[in-house]
Amino acid sequence: MNLKLIKYPELFQGRNKTDKYFEGWYFKNVSADLKNVFSVIPGVSIDTYDKHAFIQTIIYNMDSDKIETNYHKFTINDFKYTDDPFSISIGSNKFSCNGMELDLHANECYLHGKINFSKFTKIKTNLIFPNTMGFFAYIPFMECYHEIVSMNHNLKGSIIVNEETLDFNKGKGYVEKDWGTSFPRKYIWIQSNNFKNSDASIMCSVAHIPFLASSFNGFICNLIVNGLEYRFASYNLSKLKLIENNNGTIKISIKKNNFILNINGKITFSGGMLKAPKSGLMNDFIKEGLNGKVSVKLTDKSGKVLFDGTGNYCGIEVVE
Repeated sequence: MNLKLIKYPELFQGRNKTDKYFEGWYFKNVSADLKNVFSVIPGVSIDTYDKHAFIQTIIYNMDSDKIETNYHKFTINDFKYTDDPFSISIGSNKFSCNGMELDLHANECYLHGKINFSKFTKIKTNLIFPNTMGFFAYIPFMECYHEIVSMNHNLKGSIIVNEETLDFNKGKGYVEKDWGTSFPRKYIWIQSNNFKNSDASIMCSVAHIPFLASSFNGFICNLIVNGLEYRFASYNLSKLKLIENNNGTIKISIKKNNFILNINGKITFSGGMLKAPKSGLMNDFIKEGLNGKVSVKLTDKSGKVLFDGTGNYCGIEVVE
């Protein structure tokens, strides 16, 4: 058990892995004019027969309501990392807490540019709950580990996509990551940090979790608003009261102590296909929407509303 990697899960976790392993970082960038969403997923797929690094991109343009996805494959030797400071690079493409630089020429797609990040909005941690996974972070045989690297940060820079320049100055960013053997076979994931309240951000994930000889519905939901963090999770005595998916409308209700969190997500038809891991191989597919909406309402037990807002450009994935 490497306590440093548990405490700093943004670091590369798979340094001793040789088979059936994946790891990927998810960088989401939304332009200030809300016209472009650009997500980048650098990572590695480690398998006996196909060991490689990759950069997966998904670009959504509001005016054309068009989504374009690409999977750029590299040799595993193109992947490099450092711990202090945290950084990863794949070929000439670089990613860190300070920003990302892209230089991709493949699949009839040209991506070039640089986006700088402001200080990351980290989640609260302690010895018992060292990262987003809570005490499950200490268990070495989980199918998939998840980490919120930054709930919210500001952007500066631009990316050239073929001959078009996408301006991300004064935009908003979000970073998370996953690693393990496979994505859960069933899950719901919702994320947005584009509320009228500029510091509000939410990430919610409900998933089928294999555990020992059984399984359970695990969940993590983190809401930050007005500088306060509200964590609802399987590991902190929160109770999942409701979960529904009706024709693309997702309803989730969670209770913890004196708080009740209601989430209503709406999937749009603007979605792109992304490769996903199964037993370490990137040979599965999921559909991610980038133009969804999410309504979030937080109340206390007396019914007092602590937050009520709608997040736009919501990332939503549903796998059933």
